[in-house]
Amino acid sequence: MTYLILGIVIFFGVHLVPIFELKNVVINRYGKKPYMAVFALISALGLGLMIYGKGQAEFTTIWQPMAWAHWVPVIVMWPISILFIWAEIPCSMKIKLRHPMLLGIVFMCISHLFANGDLASILLFASFGIYAIFTMLRQGFEKQESTIASSTPVMNLLGIIVGTLVYMLVFTYHQQITGMPIPAVF
Repeated sequence: MTYLILGIVIFFGVHLVPIFELKNVVINRYGKKPYMAVFALISALGLGLMIYGKGQAEFTTIWQPMAWAHWVPVIVMWPISILFIWAEIPCSMKIKLRHPMLLGIVFMCISHLFANGDLASILLFASFGIYAIFTMLRQGFEKQESTIASSTPVMNLLGIIVGTLVYMLVFTYHQQITGMPIPAVF
C-alpha cells in the first residue's frame, strides 16, 4: 500500500503544480521544454508507483461488489475510450464536451469502483476521479474559443474508430498493461 500512496502523492502533487505560481517560476528560470520533461518524468514515476503499488497492495475488502458489477467497466470503457481519443484529436467533440478526457476519467473511476470494493482500488480510482472533478470545476464549463480551424464529422468518426480499437486492445491486454485481470465475462 505504501507504493500506491506514494505514487498517488507524487502523481497528483506534480499535477497540482500548474495551479500555483511555481510553474511560471520554473518555466521562467529553466524554460518550458525542461519543465515539461521533468513534469513528464515525475508523472511517469508516480503512475508507475501507483500501478506497481496497486498490484502489490494487500487486498482489504471495504465492500463486496454485486455479482453483475464486473460488467459495468467492461461496457462503459468503450465510450470512455472514445472520449479519451476525442480529447487528443482536432474534432468538434472537444468543443461540445469541453472536457472529454476528464469526463472519461470520472466515468472510468466510477465504473471501476462498481466492480472493485477493495481499499487499494478505492484509493486509486477515487484519487483520479476527485482530481478530474476538481480540474473540471477549476477550468469551468463555458465554451472556449475554438483552436480547431475546421473540424469535420470525419474527425469525430475517426475518434470513434480509434477509440474502439484502443478499447479492444486494452480489453485484450488489460492484465499485461495493469497487472490486473478482467474477470471472465464471456
